[in-house]
Amino acid sequence: MTDRKLTFNQQSEISFNEEHWQKINFNMGCFERNFAKGKINYRNMDLEKQRVHILRNKSLDNLEKLLVDFETHFTDNGGNVLWARDADDACNMIFDIMKKERATVVSRSNSMTLDEIDLNGFLKRKNLDLVETSVARFVLQLAEMKPYHPLAPAVNLSKEEINEILTKGFKLKPDSTPKQMVNFVRHKVSNDLKEVKVCVTGANFIISEEGCVVLSENEGNILRSTSTAKVHIVVAGIAKVIPSIDDLGILLPLLSSHATGQSMAAFNTITFGPAQEGDGPEKMYVILLNNGRSEVLSHEKQRQVLSCIHCSACVSVCPIFKNVGGYTYDAAHVGPMGAVMLPLKESLSEFGHLATACSLCGKCTEICPVKIPLDDLIIENRHLLETEKIADTRFDTMIKTMIWHCKSRKKMDSPLWMKKLELKRFMGPSWGERRMMPEFAPKSFSQYWRETRQN
Repeated sequence: MTDRKLTFNQQSEISFNEEHWQKINFNMGCFERNFAKGKINYRNMDLEKQRVHILRNKSLDNLEKLLVDFETHFTDNGGNVLWARDADDACNMIFDIMKKERATVVSRSNSMTLDEIDLNGFLKRKNLDLVETSVARFVLQLAEMKPYHPLAPAVNLSKEEINEILTKGFKLKPDSTPKQMVNFVRHKVSNDLKEVKVCVTGANFIISEEGCVVLSENEGNILRSTSTAKVHIVVAGIAKVIPSIDDLGILLPLLSSHATGQSMAAFNTITFGPAQEGDGPEKMYVILLNNGRSEVLSHEKQRQVLSCIHCSACVSVCPIFKNVGGYTYDAAHVGPMGAVMLPLKESLSEFGHLATACSLCGKCTEICPVKIPLDDLIIENRHLLETEKIADTRFDTMIKTMIWHCKSRKKMDSPLWMKKLELKRFMGPSWGERRMMPEFAPKSFSQYWRETRQN
């Protein structure tokens, strides 16, 4: 969807157009309205947020012990725990399990963690088939497009565009209704899953004390795929661990209310391991993924971002995301959370610019269910950029030049047309085509002062 050779500004120019802007802002507005309705279920939401904030930060402080306890208890339940240092490790582990099971096709759920390790690209390079279980992901796979939004991957597509994609791929009526399209995809996925031996999912939470995995969804496709597959593989970031199953009483409702405005997601599954009898996988693996999270933990302030429960509320209210779109970030983690995490987890030189792609409006901090001060953490990343000397030197030079210009009384008293010309020459290349250039007053302060004294 984007080209790595392009800058963030150039990519945002490609992503942005008036029709696209209206569509995204309308859809993001729906998320905000649903959240406003979901708040009614809480007598004191701020108190619940504070409880979750304390819970998640305590989990980070005791991360090592909680993960070891999870491995012990999950293994006792009959499952297998694998530790992946990075994305390549995780993908190779999945591939090894598939070879062991002689599987050539795998199903997957909608998961940012699976996008983070680029599972789809890895399987394609290995010439293995993939079944997307969610409706939106199925459409995107057919169109060879990447997910746009963490919670609603195809939110950038209209029903007409989705209908066109499905009509090209299958014998579907060009004027099909959304209900007909959803029913068609669900029927197709259901048939495809009959041939799938191995399914891969993410995890909303992993629980240390009981040694189990929590999966929350609305379509029911995860539950369907885990019921029919012989092997279930879970890829979970190490920060997803929580102490006890009792903690779900506050976590799941808060997650659902901030994600979709629901009091609770339609399907919430707690899996303790492989099935002992009846439907369910014969084998179950949990791959605990580090992939730079230890590096994030080493930062005293920014480590708070790992307490995120991935509701995507911060993305839905972010004015930058609404304007530049999900593809501009060119990563699995987008929006304010991505702006904090990616420079630390991946590369400060490659993703450091995301810290400057923020208006510091504070909406993300205000809506966050875990009370993560995202705007403050973005400022910390900006400070880190300056400390490491990785900031945009061209932009810094431009600002210093303008400061020098504005401090010169002679230049500030020059004609208005000359000041506009110099401003465009100095700032134009880095300012972007769609941003309005700052306007000079018709007269400088000294000119007004002289005229006032004369009068």
